[in-house]
Amino acid sequence: MPRPTNVTIVESERVVVKVGEADTPARFVALGFEKSENYEAVYGFHSRNPDDIYRMCEALRDLGVPYSTHRHMGADYQLELLRDRGHVHGQFKRINFFGNDRNDEAPFVLEDF
Repeated sequence: MPRPTNVTIVESERVVVKVGEADTPARFVALGFEKSENYEAVYGFHSRNPDDIYRMCEALRDLGVPYSTHRHMGADYQLELLRDRGHVHGQFKRINFFGNDRNDEAPFVLEDF
């Protein structure tokens, strides 16, 4: 199964997605994401206004884009903090990798949280 687009980073001033093989970057560019100069298929949304970041997290939720667990304090963890503080609401999806997440062949499962 091809790896889906997923949110890799959520921080106070940016949200980063890695666009999956079966997806198109155009829909993220239309939302205000810009292509990374350093990484293939990686796009970032930047804003100094926290409300823009919260709205983008919920827009990605509405598109069904999962949040990655691949790093210590991964995107899903940061999102849970935002939800606990009342900044974002609703049920999100996470992509949980088994093995090395940087290996495109690594198995994964999608979960609701």
